[in-house]
Amino acid sequence: MNFDRIARFYGPMETGFALGFLKRCREAFLHEIPTPHDVLMIGEGHGRFLSVFCKRFPGAAVTVVDGSERMLEISKTKLADTSGIGFVHSMIEDWKTEKRYDLIITNFMLDCVPEDQLEGVIEKIASLAKPSADWLVAEFHEPEKGPVKWCSRIIVGLLYAFFRKTTGIESDRLCPHEVFFTKAGFACVRQRTSCGGLLKSEWWSNR
Repeated sequence: MNFDRIARFYGPMETGFALGFLKRCREAFLHEIPTPHDVLMIGEGHGRFLSVFCKRFPGAAVTVVDGSERMLEISKTKLADTSGIGFVHSMIEDWKTEKRYDLIITNFMLDCVPEDQLEGVIEKIASLAKPSADWLVAEFHEPEKGPVKWCSRIIVGLLYAFFRKTTGIESDRLCPHEVFFTKAGFACVRQRTSCGGLLKSEWWSNR
């Protein structure tokens, strides 16, 4: 899986097709979470959320881990000041660190993980959390019933087909992650759906 090929086009594509919905999904709980000190962002991508986050929490030390070197380069250009921010080019499964974090952010990252790897990835990420940590998740979502369920399934299916072709992701469908969060000691504080149920924002905590 490598997003380098589409990195330069990703921002304009998101703006053109998502009309700000992804942005609002990522930022859903930014003004409600406790002020963090040590932050881990995984799969941050083009850096638009990173820029907003740093303005909201200027005193936080942020580590950004992404498998796309080109995405990391673009993220850096979104910031006037990169001091206090560490950029790591690595897949989270391969990354090793002794540091622990009081806020973890995985925006549109877990839905790229194949079902047979999801539990292990969540366990790895959860092991990097401090006690009393928060975890923000933004992702695509399939409602349980109604016409919007089928609309969501079609849209998500097309997105997976596109990203499999352009980036080589192995995942081909949305996989429930809640049971793995609970198993890792996290509980859902709040969740919110948007865009007719196509998007979901979650705030988890291990307090």
